[in-house]
Amino acid sequence: MAFTGVIGPGPQLPASVTEQAGGRSPLESVVLVAALAVLTVLAIVVVKRRRMRKIAIAVPVLLALLTVAAGVNSYVGYVRSLDDFGRLLLLASGGNSDSEPSTPIPPTVPGGVRVADVSLPDPGLGIPTGRTRVLLPPGYDDPAHARDRYPVVYLVHGYPSGGPDDWLGPGGAIQTLQALSDTRTTPPMIIVAVDATAGTGTDWECLNVPGGPQLETYLTSTVPREVDARFRTLPDRGDRAIGGMSGGAFCALNLGLRNQGTYSAVLASEPYDDPGTDLLAGHPDLQRANSPHEYLPTLQVPQPFAVMLHAGVVAHSDVDLSYRLADQLAARGVDVAVRAEPGEWHTWRTARIGLPYLLTFAAQHFTGDQPPKQR
Repeated sequence: MAFTGVIGPGPQLPASVTEQAGGRSPLESVVLVAALAVLTVLAIVVVKRRRMRKIAIAVPVLLALLTVAAGVNSYVGYVRSLDDFGRLLLLASGGNSDSEPSTPIPPTVPGGVRVADVSLPDPGLGIPTGRTRVLLPPGYDDPAHARDRYPVVYLVHGYPSGGPDDWLGPGGAIQTLQALSDTRTTPPMIIVAVDATAGTGTDWECLNVPGGPQLETYLTSTVPREVDARFRTLPDRGDRAIGGMSGGAFCALNLGLRNQGTYSAVLASEPYDDPGTDLLAGHPDLQRANSPHEYLPTLQVPQPFAVMLHAGVVAHSDVDLSYRLADQLAARGVDVAVRAEPGEWHTWRTARIGLPYLLTFAAQHFTGDQPPKQR
C-alpha cells in the first residue's frame, strides 16, 4: 500500500501552553543580567576610586564573568534552577558515571504529573545503569483510571554529555505535560526520558557501536519492552513515538526511521541527518546505514509514519536542514510538519518551546486503541 506524504505547519496550541513553555525562570531572567551588569560597573568604580589592592580586582572580574554567564543562560535556557546548576557542574566534571547520584525528583503535585525514577540496565548490550525518568500523566494513579493505558513518547537528550534529567530541567517536560493535561490539548500520555550515554557521559549517537555499547538495540528493544512491562502503556507502534533535541534529534530520526516496527512517529528538535562521529570509522556500510541523508532517497515506509521537525529561526542551517528533510520524507510517503521558532537559536530553550508542539503532533497521530475492558 502506498502512502502520500504531506508537509504541514504543525499543531496550534492554547496561549497558556505556549506561554509556560516560553517563560523564563529567575535564573534565565534578563533582569538578573542587568542587575549583575550594574553591580559589575559599581564594583569597578569602587575599586578605582579607593585605589584598592590588586586582589580587590577579583570582585568586578567575578561579577563580569557572572554577567556573561547569566546573559548566555538567558538565551540558551539550560540552567533554570539550582538542580540544573548542579547538573551543569556534574557534566563539567565528566558526569553520568555509574556512581552518579540521582538528581532529586521534583515533588509530586497531588493529581499532577508523577515522575518515576527507574533503572533499566542491560549489561549484555553494554548498558550498566540504564538511568531513566518516566513521567506519568495526571490521573495515572487515580483508581477510576486503573485500567486505562497510555501512548508513550521517548525523549533523548542532547550533547555534549547530557542525561535524562535534561528533559525534566531545561527541557521543561513536567510542566509541559501538566499544561497539556490542564488545557485538555492532548489525551494523557507517558513520557520516558532515557540516558543515551550508556552511563559514561560519552556521545554514542544512539548507535550500535562496534566493540562498544549497543544503544540502538537498547533504545528500540530493551527500553520499550521494560517500560511496557512496568507501566500501563499501549504497547504497539501506533502509540509509540521517539523524539530528541540536537544530537538526540539525530538519535530520534535515525532510530525511528530504522525501526518503524517500534515507533510510528519521530519528533526532532534542531536535527542532524548524519552521526557526525568517527565511532563507525572503518565500517562504511554501517556509516551509510546510519546516515539519513544517505538512505532517505530509498527508504521504504510500509506503514503510516509521521515526523515533526522543529528549529530556531536564527539557526539557519537547522531550518534549512529541516525543510530539506521534510521534502525527502514527504517524497517517501511520510506525513511531515515543520515549525521554525521565531527569534530562537540552537539551544535548550528552543527545545523547551518546541516540546508542546511536538507532543501534540505525536498525540494527533497516535492510534489510541484501548484494549477491551474486562468485566
